[in-house]
Amino acid sequence: MAESDKRPVILAVRIRGTATDNPDIRKTMETLKMESTFRARLLENSPSTLGMLRAVKNLVAWGQVNPEVLEGMLRKRAEREGNKEFDDEFAKVFFKKENIAELARAVVAGEIGVKELWLAGVKPRFRLHPPRGGFKRSTRRAATDGGELGYRGEDINRLVKRMI
Repeated sequence: MAESDKRPVILAVRIRGTATDNPDIRKTMETLKMESTFRARLLENSPSTLGMLRAVKNLVAWGQVNPEVLEGMLRKRAEREGNKEFDDEFAKVFFKKENIAELARAVVAGEIGVKELWLAGVKPRFRLHPPRGGFKRSTRRAATDGGELGYRGEDINRLVKRMI
């Protein structure tokens, strides 16, 4: 992969269900591999990905993930093909990183791409719990409008910490 292809990652979390999805939105959610609620996904920060997220902004919250939150997600919620364990040994063997914390920092910095994680056998989605303490704002409104949905920037980390 060329150095110019390295992009920071964004984290998207599906917050609302599928009851009234139109077929286009349902197809977009399938493409993003976020078919059910409380499903999170690491995505590359590319114009096409951002376009898809904007199309489904009334179902999803997204923003820049920080290394500490990503480490917690990898430790507790990451799944590997064949139900193999996801541990520090995995980070050493596949990515030559000392531990999962170092792997998380490399992914957030864009040194290791999202595709490389999936090719190493990590499943592309994280199954999260509903947030402890509930949602703090409306799940029907955008974050810019006092709700939980849409682009949240760094604020996505507070939500995901409660969902791990």
